[in-house]
Amino acid sequence: MDQSESGLTGSTAGTATERPLKILFEIELPDNCSCPLSDPDADIESVHNQIDDGICHAEMTVSDETGTARVLHSTNQVGDGCLCLAFSEVGCVPRTRRVDGDTLFIETYVSDRSVISELVEQLQSAAERVRLRRLTSRQDDETESEPATVDLSCLTTKQREAAILAVDEGYYRQPRQTTLDELASTLDISKSALSQRLNAVESKLATAAFDP
Repeated sequence: MDQSESGLTGSTAGTATERPLKILFEIELPDNCSCPLSDPDADIESVHNQIDDGICHAEMTVSDETGTARVLHSTNQVGDGCLCLAFSEVGCVPRTRRVDGDTLFIETYVSDRSVISELVEQLQSAAERVRLRRLTSRQDDETESEPATVDLSCLTTKQREAAILAVDEGYYRQPRQTTLDELASTLDISKSALSQRLNAVESKLATAAFDP
């Protein structure tokens, strides 16, 4: 399946920046969603989107049961429930990898982990449900030729929330830039509850990464 790309027209030229973190989201659209991806009448092979002056233009390459491919063009007014707008609000480009009923699997790249929480918040305002399925980081180390991938689908929503906050606030840096008390206060939970969540996160991710 080809990638889907979305962008804004009329933007000024700028500098290119590296985005080493790749994120895969599983996004469930609400029943009243006007997005053309929410109710496809055929298998979607690729999607290309562009927002121009408040209008979202989308072209979908779809195939029917006979394998015949056709391109469908849709035009929709951009609203608060538009996923493309949610991505563009934080300067990200969505790539639709797969559509399964009303569930989309969308990939994007970010420059650092601090953007993830803001992006998830934007998506949650537009979607019925948002899951961070996978986070892949490609390091600059020349001796490392393959990307390091962590599958986050094994974590619960509360565990992912705690883990993202802990990373964003520097809990895992050396020296640490925050404490469990400060993180627990931000999440409005007890220190022991946060400790249990982070312990579960570390255990699950370690098992996913190293258990053959």
